[in-house]
Amino acid sequence: MKALAAAFLIAFMAETPLQDPAEEARAQALMREIRCVACENEPVSQSSAPIAGDMRVQIRELIADGASDTEVRSWFVSRYGEFVLFRPPSSGPAGWLLWGLPFALLAAGVAIGLMLARKGRKGSGEIPSEDV
Repeated sequence: MKALAAAFLIAFMAETPLQDPAEEARAQALMREIRCVACENEPVSQSSAPIAGDMRVQIRELIADGASDTEVRSWFVSRYGEFVLFRPPSSGPAGWLLWGLPFALLAAGVAIGLMLARKGRKGSGEIPSEDV
Protein backbone atom coordinates (compact mmCIF):
# COMPACT_ATOMS: atom_id res chain seq x y z
CA MET A 1 0.00 0.00 0.00
CA LYS A 2 2.89 2.39 0.83
CA ALA A 3 4.53 1.67 -2.53
CA LEU A 4 1.29 2.50 -4.34
CA ALA A 5 0.94 5.75 -2.41
CA ALA A 6 4.56 6.65 -3.19
CA ALA A 7 3.99 5.93 -6.90
CA PHE A 8 0.95 8.24 -6.95
CA LEU A 9 2.89 10.93 -5.11
CA ILE A 10 5.75 10.77 -7.63
CA ALA A 11 3.34 10.82 -10.58
CA PHE A 12 1.54 13.82 -9.07
CA MET A 13 4.81 15.66 -8.40
CA ALA A 14 5.95 15.23 -12.00
CA GLU A 15 3.22 17.55 -13.21
CA THR A 16 3.22 19.93 -10.25
CA PRO A 17 5.10 23.14 -11.01
CA LEU A 18 7.24 24.82 -8.40
CA GLN A 19 5.60 27.54 -6.30
CA ASP A 20 8.07 30.24 -7.32
CA PRO A 21 7.55 31.23 -11.00
CA ALA A 22 11.25 32.09 -11.40
CA GLU A 23 12.29 28.66 -10.13
CA GLU A 24 9.75 26.95 -12.39
CA ALA A 25 11.11 28.91 -15.37
CA ARG A 26 14.62 27.70 -14.47
CA ALA A 27 13.33 24.14 -14.17
CA GLN A 28 11.64 24.35 -17.58
CA ALA A 29 14.81 25.73 -19.17
CA LEU A 30 16.87 22.91 -17.67
CA MET A 31 14.31 20.35 -18.82
CA ARG A 32 14.88 21.57 -22.39
CA GLU A 33 18.69 21.28 -21.97
CA ILE A 34 18.77 17.78 -20.50
CA ARG A 35 18.34 14.81 -22.81
CA CYS A 36 16.03 11.91 -22.02
CA VAL A 37 18.24 8.85 -21.61
CA ALA A 38 15.53 6.56 -23.04
CA CYS A 39 14.55 8.67 -26.07
CA GLU A 40 18.09 9.97 -26.73
CA ASN A 41 17.25 12.89 -29.02
CA GLU A 42 14.38 14.34 -27.05
CA PRO A 43 14.56 16.69 -24.07
CA VAL A 44 12.99 15.52 -20.82
CA SER A 45 10.46 18.34 -21.16
CA GLN A 46 8.91 16.67 -24.23
CA SER A 47 9.50 12.99 -23.53
CA SER A 48 6.72 10.72 -22.33
CA ALA A 49 9.11 7.99 -21.15
CA PRO A 50 8.75 7.06 -17.47
CA ILE A 51 12.40 7.90 -16.76
CA ALA A 52 11.88 11.38 -18.23
CA GLY A 53 9.12 11.93 -15.67
CA ASP A 54 11.53 10.90 -12.93
CA MET A 55 14.15 13.26 -14.35
CA ARG A 56 11.66 16.16 -14.38
CA VAL A 57 10.82 15.45 -10.73
CA GLN A 58 14.54 15.36 -9.86
CA ILE A 59 15.18 18.67 -11.61
CA ARG A 60 12.36 20.33 -9.66
CA GLU A 61 13.54 18.79 -6.38
CA LEU A 62 17.12 19.97 -6.91
CA ILE A 63 15.96 23.50 -7.73
CA ALA A 64 13.59 23.55 -4.75
CA ASP A 65 16.55 22.52 -2.56
CA GLY A 66 18.48 25.56 -3.80
CA ALA A 67 20.77 23.97 -6.41
CA SER A 68 22.15 26.21 -9.14
CA ASP A 69 21.75 25.37 -12.84
CA THR A 70 25.36 24.19 -12.94
CA GLU A 71 24.80 21.93 -9.95
CA VAL A 72 21.69 20.41 -11.56
CA ARG A 73 23.59 19.73 -14.78
CA SER A 74 26.50 18.27 -12.79
CA TRP A 75 24.13 15.99 -10.89
CA PHE A 76 22.81 14.50 -14.13
CA VAL A 77 26.28 14.30 -15.74
CA SER A 78 27.58 12.40 -12.70
CA ARG A 79 24.86 9.78 -13.15
CA TYR A 80 24.43 9.57 -16.93
CA GLY A 81 27.59 11.09 -18.41
CA GLU A 82 27.99 14.14 -20.66
CA PHE A 83 25.66 12.48 -23.17
CA VAL A 84 22.72 13.73 -21.08
CA LEU A 85 23.50 17.35 -22.02
CA PHE A 86 22.35 18.72 -25.36
CA ARG A 87 25.20 21.25 -25.18
CA PRO A 88 28.29 19.41 -23.99
CA PRO A 89 31.14 21.54 -22.64
CA SER A 90 33.70 22.74 -25.16
CA SER A 91 36.73 22.31 -22.93
CA GLY A 92 39.55 19.84 -23.42
CA PRO A 93 40.62 18.01 -26.58
CA ALA A 94 37.30 16.20 -26.98
CA GLY A 95 35.36 19.46 -26.79
CA TRP A 96 37.62 21.21 -29.28
CA LEU A 97 37.30 18.27 -31.65
CA LEU A 98 33.53 18.14 -31.28
CA TRP A 99 33.02 21.85 -31.90
CA GLY A 100 35.96 22.55 -34.24
CA LEU A 101 35.91 19.57 -36.62
CA PRO A 102 32.78 20.62 -38.57
CA PHE A 103 34.26 24.06 -39.22
CA ALA A 104 37.63 22.57 -40.21
CA LEU A 105 35.90 20.23 -42.66
CA LEU A 106 33.91 23.12 -44.11
CA ALA A 107 37.08 25.18 -44.58
CA ALA A 108 38.83 22.21 -46.24
CA GLY A 109 35.89 21.74 -48.61
CA VAL A 110 35.92 25.41 -49.59
CA ALA A 111 39.71 25.28 -50.19
CA ILE A 112 39.40 22.17 -52.38
CA GLY A 113 36.54 23.75 -54.33
CA LEU A 114 38.56 26.91 -54.98
CA MET A 115 41.60 24.90 -56.11
CA LEU A 116 39.47 22.87 -58.53
CA ALA A 117 37.81 26.01 -59.89
CA ARG A 118 41.21 27.66 -60.56
CA LYS A 119 42.56 24.52 -62.19
CA GLY A 120 39.50 24.34 -64.45
CA ARG A 121 39.93 27.96 -65.60
CA LYS A 122 43.60 27.50 -66.49
CA GLY A 123 42.95 24.49 -68.70
CA SER A 124 40.03 26.02 -70.63
CA GLY A 125 41.86 29.12 -71.98
CA GLU A 126 42.66 27.85 -75.50
CA ILE A 127 40.73 25.57 -77.74
CA PRO A 128 43.05 23.40 -79.83
CA SER A 129 42.52 23.78 -83.60
CA GLU A 130 42.44 20.81 -85.94
CA ASP A 131 44.22 20.83 -89.28
CA VAL A 132 41.83 20.06 -92.08
